[in-house]
Amino acid sequence: MSISIHIPFYNPNPQKKEGFRQLTRYEFLKENIENLKKLSIKNDIFVHTHNNYLDDKNLKAEIINHKISDNDLEKGHLTWLTRPMMKSQKNDYEYFMYLEHDIKFTEKNLQYYLKHQQKLGENKFHLGFLIYEKNHTDNLNYCIHVAKQFDKFYNIENQKYFINDFENYCCFWLYNKKIFNDFLSSEFWSFKNKLTNFRHNYGITERSALGLHALNVSYFKATLIPETNSKVDPDCFIEHITNNYFDRFLDENKKKFNDIRGVCKFHTNEIISEDKNQKQIKNNFYVIKFFKNLFWKFRFITRLIKK
Repeated sequence: MSISIHIPFYNPNPQKKEGFRQLTRYEFLKENIENLKKLSIKNDIFVHTHNNYLDDKNLKAEIINHKISDNDLEKGHLTWLTRPMMKSQKNDYEYFMYLEHDIKFTEKNLQYYLKHQQKLGENKFHLGFLIYEKNHTDNLNYCIHVAKQFDKFYNIENQKYFINDFENYCCFWLYNKKIFNDFLSSEFWSFKNKLTNFRHNYGITERSALGLHALNVSYFKATLIPETNSKVDPDCFIEHITNNYFDRFLDENKKKFNDIRGVCKFHTNEIISEDKNQKQIKNNFYVIKFFKNLFWKFRFITRLIKK
């Protein structure tokens, strides 16, 4: 088995330090590459950047230096420049990953993926991951994108899966060769077609970290996360090593919000609702997604009219 991993690296101020540990973006990138090289699967790493800062760094990765205007760079278009090279590799690897530079995908995440992705893929489901940050006050891990507790589930062959139908964005995507080639052939591989969920549009950078699992795309029925001991499988969690969201949004009322103001409001043991509030879903995912998408478009149009 082999995997191609593509990482965009935006680094306008190389000396700037970020996050709780106060490291530079390069230091986070280096840490992540060293982590990825420990994976049990053969991997090739490609880092896409925009200046010569990495030229003299001894990274275990191929560096691609793109020519890009300052305006496009500032908007986030560097993230989309990974795609031509990924497309050229479509027959060379079994798996393909797009990954932000500070998302620490580990061996346990890989084994979780290999264990579940085939069964879910055969049933047209996407395997979900959750990104977390550490709270260095209570030493708990908090999910960045979980703004609403999981209260719906679906069973496949006696395995219970929680449904992430509110926000399945996780700063990366990972597909096998078949799904990746389906992605290449779809309208959503192009920057021109927006990937969204049902509540808001993503920015340019965020859209590149979505794929066929975006909530407005009907390739998958839904994003599922397996249950283990009445909780989500612990191997679905991936650390955001910059850790710069939790302390930035400390509003005491954050649990009232389902947008950026509510970031990191649930720690990893809080994201499942109580059993009495959980609902089993029948196999009508495409119908539900159709009406959610229709409602989202209607809401978008009404907002335009009001403006």
